[in-house]
Amino acid sequence: MAYDLLIRNGMIVDGTGFSRYQADVAIQDGTIAEIGRVRGAATRTIDAEGLFVAPGIIDLHTHYDVQPFWDRLCTSSVWHGVTTVLTGNCGLTLAPLRPEHREAMLATFCCVEDLPVRSLSAVLPWTWESFDQFMKAIDIGLGVNMMPLVGHNPLRLSVMDKAAWDRPATADEIAQMQDLLRVALEEGAWGWSTTVSPTHAGPKGEPVPTRLAANDERVALGRTLGEFNRGIIEILPPGAGQPDDADRQHLLDVARASGRPVFFLGFDASARGFVEDATRGGAQLYNLLRAIPFNPRFTLKKTTFFANLDVWDVVMAKPFDEKMALLTNPEKRTELREMARERQRRRPGVPGRFIKWQSIIVSKVALEKNRALVGRTLTELAESHGKHVADMILDLAVEERLETEFLLQSRSREEDVELAEYVKTGHAIPSQTDAGAHLNTNFCTAGESSYVLGEWVRERQLLTLEDAIRRFTFQPASIMGLPDRGLVREGMVADLMVFDLARIGVKEDEITRDGPNGSPRRVQRADGVHHVIVGGEMVMDHGEHTGALPGRVLRAPRR
Repeated sequence: MAYDLLIRNGMIVDGTGFSRYQADVAIQDGTIAEIGRVRGAATRTIDAEGLFVAPGIIDLHTHYDVQPFWDRLCTSSVWHGVTTVLTGNCGLTLAPLRPEHREAMLATFCCVEDLPVRSLSAVLPWTWESFDQFMKAIDIGLGVNMMPLVGHNPLRLSVMDKAAWDRPATADEIAQMQDLLRVALEEGAWGWSTTVSPTHAGPKGEPVPTRLAANDERVALGRTLGEFNRGIIEILPPGAGQPDDADRQHLLDVARASGRPVFFLGFDASARGFVEDATRGGAQLYNLLRAIPFNPRFTLKKTTFFANLDVWDVVMAKPFDEKMALLTNPEKRTELREMARERQRRRPGVPGRFIKWQSIIVSKVALEKNRALVGRTLTELAESHGKHVADMILDLAVEERLETEFLLQSRSREEDVELAEYVKTGHAIPSQTDAGAHLNTNFCTAGESSYVLGEWVRERQLLTLEDAIRRFTFQPASIMGLPDRGLVREGMVADLMVFDLARIGVKEDEITRDGPNGSPRRVQRADGVHHVIVGGEMVMDHGEHTGALPGRVLRAPRR
């Protein structure tokens, strides 16, 4: 009998971190049936000569909770070789949820994650209340596998109703939340998530319900997960990427009470010493890092970069001729200069922030005479020209008819080295894509794995290919309790990616109009990913969807 699919002559990077080797991989009935010099025939054959074959990427921080209702393929992740995603992060899930709480929870989810609430409301069927019903509602054939977490916010709403927005829970209410969590875990949830981040607020600026929870509430929920001896906890503490001493103690308390892995988010290596000490003490803490830098590019011809900065927002929204006139008007220029020192507005309830002028560099110029400015920061140029930084950017842009391209550099190359060294310890995982969120904003970081493989592995040799693949596959599979995924091994589920290391990377973000209910969204495509295989079926073939949707909602085993 012929195999369903045969990948011939590929270089196997199997997920263990061990050395690569060349072999064929035969797939039958959704599993890897044979590895080596395969003699049998196959219904379909992929020639992987010169390419690498690896386990599919497992992304531990996504927000695909509602995307199946308008994009079953789950782009952008699947384009980058992602075959399994952890959803329900940051306490923002839509189950378990009573009907009277649906509108408020959806509005909060969309506000925090920058999603179009009206468009999503139009496509959500709301056929569920329990977590089991929700998992059935999204298990409709997908491009990737999903592992849903239970959000702390709906647990609070279900037990406390309107009081969830106002106060800590009583001991009796905490006990009821624990009961609801037990039910969801029995139904197959992979753990629970929460947020205490000050940036997480509802549409009117009100803190999300979990920000009102006392620490003992989260510790109690941690103990409940410990009863099942499986699953993970994701916590976004008040200090977010840089937890202070109180945040760190609380992370430790939850980890010790649960005996389970606890994830928290980060953007640098500042927590490395704390995590290493905690691990030596027996706690399971993992820092989920965003490896791919948030480096938006923009021109002043058409941009939303200054949409939250007074005066600048009005000027940048004008038509070209009117904008040019305002930018050269001495009185308006004075206003723009003064406002450049002020904080940007953010949504209600979220602290404003300053424009990082010192991190904005000239990326491209339109005039040959300005070519020497490329790669230099605005603050450096302003100082050398004896100008205010606002005049520097505006004078250059006006001279080039607003064609100058600028780039916000969020991280230095030296910081990349620190992050890669942190990842090598095993205590940090480059898995914080936020995929499925931020459709309304000017960035997309879904291609984190492609960025790491292209930039950190191929271009800069900060990680070996074998180690990088391990961090995206076998390590998260082991932490999550997925014994049949994350490795290229006989008997494992055939979730695989076939890629060209010489080309892999992320393409420039682009705006499409295929979001929920036809709304615009920002996507990020991949270079060099030839084939993506989920459950033994080829989903992507050289960047094109084959029509197959074999991805499923995975249910965690019962206790």
